[in-house]
Parts: sequence; structure tokens; C-alpha cells
Amino acid sequence: MNSPSLSKRMESPYLREVSMAHLDHLEQAGLWLTAAKHIFELPTETRNKYTVASALAIHAAIKANDALTTRFLGRVARRHEEAPALFLELIKRNHIPAEEARHRDILSEAISRKSAANYYAEFFSKRDADDLVKKIGEFIKMARRHCGAAL
Repeated sequence: MNSPSLSKRMESPYLREVSMAHLDHLEQAGLWLTAAKHIFELPTETRNKYTVASALAIHAAIKANDALTTRFLGRVARRHEEAPALFLELIKRNHIPAEEARHRDILSEAISRKSAANYYAEFFSKRDADDLVKKIGEFIKMARRHCGAAL
């Protein structure tokens, strides 16, 4: 029995979905970041505005990393705390250039602050949120470059 050619197998809707999953993660990262910016820019000041903007940005970083690891490793971190190690694996395997290693610090910072933003009612200042949104925006730009997505 002959197996179908690779081109025939890639016509399968399921395989096409699997091969494009990294782009879904990347699109979701962009939407999380857009939501973070929207909350940040709301004209009203509340006690929780910058905490919510920070939490949304943190989720954007996680999704951008998921895009990278799905594309190059075929998997995502099982736990968010594993994401920086997977990012380093991308560098070790030469999927991401070594000069991009600084982005691991952005991801690590985001994940270290996730619980504070989501669960522990820690308040993030305007400066905290602005810094996080800008850094995570850079992380997403880097992910888009390496996932072959338009900026």
C-alpha cells in the first residue's frame, strides 16, 4: 500500500490546522496586548486599571512564547513557569538567534509577576504597567519576526 505524498497529506484540514497553530497563538498574543493597551489608555483612573492592564500584557507574553515553541518545538509549556526554559531551548537549538536571548528576561519577569497580577490583589502602578506593556510589545515583535508573521 502506497502512502499519500507529502503534498496530499498537507492538504488535510487537520494537518493544516496543526501547522498553523503557532499563528493562532501569535494572533491571540496580539489581541491580549491590544486589550492591555486599551485598558491602560482608558480615561478613568481606578485602583485596578493598571493591574488589569498588566495581567493582560502578561498573558500576551505567554501566548507569544507559545507561538514560538509551537512553531519550532511542536509544544507549549505545561506550566507557565517552564516557558523561559523552553525559550532558552529555542536559542540552544538555533531556532532563535543568541542575540535575542535578552527577551527571556522579559518573559521571566512577566511570568514572575503573573500571580501577583491575577490572584494576589497586588496593585501595579501606571509606571509598572507602562513598562510591562512596552517590554511585552517588544517580545511580541520578536516572536512575529521568527514566526514569519507580518508586523
